Amino acid sequence: MSLSLPRAAPTDWVLPSQGITLDGWLRPRSPSHEGDAITADDIQLLANWRFTHARLPVDATLATAPGGAARIIAAVDLLKRFGLDTVLALHLDAATLDAIWVDPEVAAKLGATWEALAAAVRDHQGCLALELLDAPNPPDTLTPDDVAALGGVRLSPAASRRATAPGATAGRAWGGLASRLTGVVREAGATQAIVVDAPRGAPEALDHLRPVPDDRVAYGIRAFAPEAFTMQGLAPERDAPADAHAAPDAPVTYPGTIDGERWDRARLEAWLAPARRFREAYRAPLYVTGVGASAGAPRGSHLTWLRTVLRLAHECHAGWAYAAYHDARFGIVCTRGPFAGLDRFRNGYRLDYDLLGVIQAEA
Repeated sequence: MSLSLPRAAPTDWVLPSQGITLDGWLRPRSPSHEGDAITADDIQLLANWRFTHARLPVDATLATAPGGAARIIAAVDLLKRFGLDTVLALHLDAATLDAIWVDPEVAAKLGATWEALAAAVRDHQGCLALELLDAPNPPDTLTPDDVAALGGVRLSPAASRRATAPGATAGRAWGGLASRLTGVVREAGATQAIVVDAPRGAPEALDHLRPVPDDRVAYGIRAFAPEAFTMQGLAPERDAPADAHAAPDAPVTYPGTIDGERWDRARLEAWLAPARRFREAYRAPLYVTGVGASAGAPRGSHLTWLRTVLRLAHECHAGWAYAAYHDARFGIVCTRGPFAGLDRFRNGYRLDYDLLGVIQAEA
C-alpha cells in the first residue's frame, strides 16, 4: 500500500470489538501484587459472556526467560480452546519504558524481545495480533540524534529552524521505532496483525504519527477521557498498586461540567476526531486498547459514559477491549479493594451485570 497519499475510508479490515483485557496474568501488576491466576473456568465464563478475544499484557522479561515462550503459548492455547483469540501486548516496567527513548542498548533489547516472541507465536492460529508496546511514552524533548537513533526521520535544515509543534518529536521518535519493530516481527515470520499504539494512547497524538509501511497494522488509542471522571477514587501515581485508591472526592458526573469544560457526546466526538481523521486519511484500522471508568464513578454516569464511548468506537469501525476482567478499579468482576463492597458485586460471580450488559449491547 502506498503511504505517500491519503486514501479514503473505510478500512480494508478491522480488529474485533468486545474484547477483554486480562492484566496481571502474564505480568505482575505491581511489586506488591504477583498477579492473577486465570483458569479454564474464567475463560469459560468470558466465552459465555460473549467476549470475542482477550488482550493479554505480557511482561517483556517473560518473553525471553527460560520457559517464558511456553507459558505465553499455553495462555493463548487456553483462550483458543474456548473460542477466544488473543492480542499479545508487550509491557515494559516504568524504568525500562522511560529508558528506551534515550538508550540505544535498551531499544535494541526491545527488538530482540520481539524477535523471540514473534518467532514463538508466528504459526499460532489463536494469536490475533501483536501490540508492539503497551502505552508508549516518548518524551517530546528528545534531541534530533535521539530521534534518529530510534529510526525517526531527521528534519530538513529548513524544517529544523521552524518551531516544532507539540507532540511532533515524540511522534517521529515512536514512528521510527515502531517501523523497526514491525520489521523485526515480520523477519521473524509472524504474519499476524500488528498494533501500534499512539503515544500515551492519546487520539491527538496520531496527528504526529505516520503509518508504518505494513498493510496489517492497526493503530491503538486508550479511551479514558476525561480522566477526572474515569479515574475517580484511584491513586494518581503511575506505579501505584492496582488496588490503591485515593481519598474520595466530590462525585464527578457525566454528562456535565468537568474541570471547567462541558463533557457530553459532542465533546467525546471532538476528543476522538484526530483518530477518525487518521483512519480516513491513511485507511488505517483503529483499535481501542483500553476503555473503562472507575467503579468509583457515579453509577448512572458510568454506564452512560461507557455506552457513548463504545457507540463512537463502532461509528469509527474501531475494535476494542474493555479495560479489565478481574480488577479492583475497572473490573467487571471485583473481589478486593474499597469498591468490592458495592451492591453491584454482591452476587455469586462478583460480577457487575449492568456493566456487562452495556458491553454486550454495544458490541
